[in-house]
Amino acid sequence: MTTLEGRLLLNGALVPGRITFAGGRIESVEELASVPDTAPVIAPGFIDLHIHGFGGFDPIEDLAGMSTALARAGTTAFQPTMFPRHPEALGGDCAVVWGQASDAPGARPVGLHLEGPFLNPGSAGAIPVEDLVAPTVAGLRAILGPATGDGRGVRTVTVAPEVAGASDVIEELVRCGVRVSLGHSLATDAEARVSARAGASGVTHLYNAMTGLHHRSPGLVATALTERVLYAEIIGDLVHVGKTAFEVALAARGPGGLCLVSDALRGAGTGCEVFHSHGREHQIIGGTAYYPPREPGGEPQLAGSASSQLEMVRKLTGEGVCGLADALVMAAETPARALGMGDELGVLRPGARADLVVLAGKALALEAVYVGGQKVG
Repeated sequence: MTTLEGRLLLNGALVPGRITFAGGRIESVEELASVPDTAPVIAPGFIDLHIHGFGGFDPIEDLAGMSTALARAGTTAFQPTMFPRHPEALGGDCAVVWGQASDAPGARPVGLHLEGPFLNPGSAGAIPVEDLVAPTVAGLRAILGPATGDGRGVRTVTVAPEVAGASDVIEELVRCGVRVSLGHSLATDAEARVSARAGASGVTHLYNAMTGLHHRSPGLVATALTERVLYAEIIGDLVHVGKTAFEVALAARGPGGLCLVSDALRGAGTGCEVFHSHGREHQIIGGTAYYPPREPGGEPQLAGSASSQLEMVRKLTGEGVCGLADALVMAAETPARALGMGDELGVLRPGARADLVVLAGKALALEAVYVGGQKVG
């Protein structure tokens, strides 16, 4: 049995308390009158819904290495996020990755996130257009495999709702119990709302690779900021989404509607300045990954993040975008609810899984991480 005291994240606030856990589960949570000023912050382990790689690893080549590196950075559960490929090939990749998930030694995979291939080529962003395909139920079935796709672990699929055939794919995903996240899209607000009412429950990396907020022609951003059934991912490096835009999202949805995601690539967490992923060179500048300029003297192209969720929490609080409690809610509690796992993960509550982070001092130094009650070495 392990007992910790500090400022606990309870009901969206940091309060003095004591937590006890054993056998991988939280046994008791007790509020206290006070704790020493030097007491740490104790929060649920972070949950990353959108991450392509970390620590020099990616899901296809070394899921175990990625899992270990993430746990050491404070992320205790994650959706390994797959880049698009032709449906048959992508389905095979999913089977390989999910076949290794139960042996992950650190952060726990909680299902795969497929960022495509049913995206709008006109809003592909950093994703190669040649890897996208038109949405069809037959293509979806090739990805999911037999039955509902549980054998391949697909939990979330990003779909552009306005593309021809997308409505049928969304209907089939909902029928199969797979989360639909709207993204890489040129959808109007009206088109996006139809999908939300058909069962879509998420928005992929809010603001990025989607129609924006215009006062006469609202797009997917407007839907994400006002449609309460949608949990919106948001990247917290303050490059993908600037400070003011992040504040707008918080004002509209609050921390309970936003899921802090890293959208990290394999170079994140390595300390390197250059890395290769999916056959392309990437540069890391200030915690963000870029493709090198196409021409000498040109601007580098935004490719993804090179920051962990904890680094994003530090940046958001350090830049005054939000308070620590709100940042922690976005990193843990809201993603758990988005996955339908709010009783199991993302909360400090008796019976919940003992996935915890312990943060010390103003710098939010990572003092300890527990995954299933076991301290990460």
